[in-house]
Amino acid sequence: MRYAETIIVGGGPAGSTCAAELVKRGQDVLVLDKAGFPRLKLCAGWITQKAVDDLGETLDGYPHPILKLDIRTYFPKIPFGLNWFPTPAANYSIRRTEFDHWLLERSRAPVEKHAVKAIVRDGEGYVIDDTYRCRYLVGAGGTMCPVRRNLFDGTPRKSLQIATLEKEFPLPERSDRCHLYFFRRGLRGYAWFVPKGNGHVNIGLGGKSKYFKNSGTNIHDHFRDFLGDLVVQGLLDEKTAGSMKATGHPYFMFAYEGDVRRDNCFLIGDSAGLASIDLGEGIGPAIESGMMAAAAICGDGVYTRAGITHYSLGGVPLRLMQRFYRPKGRMPQAN
Repeated sequence: MRYAETIIVGGGPAGSTCAAELVKRGQDVLVLDKAGFPRLKLCAGWITQKAVDDLGETLDGYPHPILKLDIRTYFPKIPFGLNWFPTPAANYSIRRTEFDHWLLERSRAPVEKHAVKAIVRDGEGYVIDDTYRCRYLVGAGGTMCPVRRNLFDGTPRKSLQIATLEKEFPLPERSDRCHLYFFRRGLRGYAWFVPKGNGHVNIGLGGKSKYFKNSGTNIHDHFRDFLGDLVVQGLLDEKTAGSMKATGHPYFMFAYEGDVRRDNCFLIGDSAGLASIDLGEGIGPAIESGMMAAAAICGDGVYTRAGITHYSLGGVPLRLMQRFYRPKGRMPQAN
């Protein structure tokens, strides 16, 4: 049976960041992932300057194309775009297939391809599929993480589930400007046109799943209408829009309740439901939670749900966003 002091299930941004920090601290760590890297990962691919800073990196060291975003935002009843986006610092776009592979290689942690199924307690540790054993276990396998399913009670609130549809494809002849459309046609969320630095673009939209269930509207209808809007705006041609098929996936926004640690087992990133409340950003909270869990494993940090940054817009007034997105549960009081 293969033993490692810490096993991380999932090699995405959360798992690879946690692994990198543990390796840097001289810990014995193994990463398990059901997919081989690089692998396709659909995502708008938006990262903030804070996420870059949390990684302790400079953009000069990133080996793939990266684009600093010039963002134009659109809100209902405002008939023009705004040439600003109210985040505390710069924003960038990356391709997840490149970014995630780079993060995992950067960690210098050993990686094995394995689809985790069964996990059982073994004293203070854990046994995975009668094949792996560890003292510390980190669930970083996304929304359907097997660590959460096996060892944590309950599921995140359905009211906090986000549904998305998106498509990433080459589009060399396009503007480098990023476009964000908030609450378009009543959507409780936003749509995006995000260019990438290597001639690709990601087009998509997302909103609360309960909106689509309760409003009688279909997310696919919203996506088709959005493609039509992009054609009218001149950002997409009719042939490309007419042949486009999007892929969807669900994940969860931040809530105050819900365990992120039980004994020597941790949940990080989307496995814990940590996407930001205002923009549904998942990469930043994934990186931050991975760092915090690693510190807790090493005994010089505390990892709590409330300690994760759960608004992307920082210190900017949030009254508009908070009208639609509020964290569920009660904020823990300081001791």
